[in-house]
Amino acid sequence: MRIGLISDTHCPERCPSFPTTLGRAFRDVDLILHAGDVGKLWVLDSLSEIAPVIAVHGNDDTEEAKRELPFRQIVAVAGRRILLWHGHAQDPDEEHLLKKDDSWEPKLTRRARVAIKAEADLLVHGHTHIPMVWTGEGTTLVNPGAIASGGAILRQTVQTVAILDLSGITTDVVHLNLDNPDAPYNLPIDLEAGYAAAAKLYSDSIVVPELEKRLTRDLLPNLEDFASFKKCFLRLSYECWTGRKHMISLRGTLAIEGDPNVTSSDKEKCRAILSS
Repeated sequence: MRIGLISDTHCPERCPSFPTTLGRAFRDVDLILHAGDVGKLWVLDSLSEIAPVIAVHGNDDTEEAKRELPFRQIVAVAGRRILLWHGHAQDPDEEHLLKKDDSWEPKLTRRARVAIKAEADLLVHGHTHIPMVWTGEGTTLVNPGAIASGGAILRQTVQTVAILDLSGITTDVVHLNLDNPDAPYNLPIDLEAGYAAAAKLYSDSIVVPELEKRLTRDLLPNLEDFASFKKCFLRLSYECWTGRKHMISLRGTLAIEGDPNVTSSDKEKCRAILSS
């Protein structure tokens, strides 16, 4: 039994379609597990052309995905119990607090304890957009990595998936970089260096430093304003994600003013932040 692991596709909001090499990466799998932040449910239909799919929803998912997909799911395969969970807290305020701690230990231990409570041999999760295998607390955590970016001001620079092989006595996990899906991908992560250092290996900013500093200071701590900002900003971000633009500058944000698809209220909130 070979299982393809994938997470954080965010289609089509942040990724119009799958990388063309995904089919090669998953060519021999019997089942696909999607660990959340799916996007539109047609994502699962597309994946099912390769193999059957089981999925959960993520914290930054579409309304239809949150409505139709579970928060967590037990998957029993080949005598192994796998817990499939995006990895986020259901309470947004709790989730926001968890992100403030840069150390890996509390993030990994918290997820491991949820897996242990479910008596799972393995936890497959996403959320961090960082590919990883970690064993501790009596269980193993696997994050396949991500296809799309982790936010409206970021670009996912390395797109990865993973293959879980349950055909032997041991459980084998191999990550694949979709730029070269025919060879195993080595994970260059130093857990002691913290979360932010690891995140920089797989994503970078799509806004100029002056704008990034302003957004981080004035906007990102306020979840309500972030929702408004995201509505305004996504069209600019999309041009970067699809390669039409490399970076977004303060001058470039003027395009928001002329966008008829953005409400006056959302424009006003963005205007106040961008002009401060």
